[in-house]
Amino acid sequence: MGLFGFGKKKEWDIERSNNNKNKLRILFNSVVEDGNTWKVIYGYGLNIKNSNYIIARKTTYEYTSLIIGYRSSDMSIALVQTTPELEGCSEATFFRKDGIKKAKISTGMYTIFHQGGLMAGYTQFATLEGNDEKFLAYVYQPEEYKEFDDFFKKFSGK
Repeated sequence: MGLFGFGKKKEWDIERSNNNKNKLRILFNSVVEDGNTWKVIYGYGLNIKNSNYIIARKTTYEYTSLIIGYRSSDMSIALVQTTPELEGCSEATFFRKDGIKKAKISTGMYTIFHQGGLMAGYTQFATLEGNDEKFLAYVYQPEEYKEFDDFFKKFSGK
């Protein structure tokens, strides 16, 4: 152990993490046809809002828990919103490599630009090797993280 606990590796509760990974799979399979043909990873979306007041500036961070499914056979990504407790989920939003304008990775965020005109918009999300914050689900996924990062590089054409 390092000085004052610095350098100490975090102890992960693998059983708790695996239970949450199983919940991710069950939720994903409930809304995506042939869900078992997709690989699944936990991720999140982040919306930052700034408000300026006379004396102070306020920044608000809003997190959205996501189940990210991806499949190499047809270069597709499916995003499903869920809760940090993994209690329910939304319908899936699908992105295929041939159906998007472009995709990129920057500052730890994955961005998919929608096809269309100037105001078509984009979808942005991130993944981490391990999530243990109160506003995110408890998941330890270093292997899944690396696999998804490699997939997204191919998806974005890099």
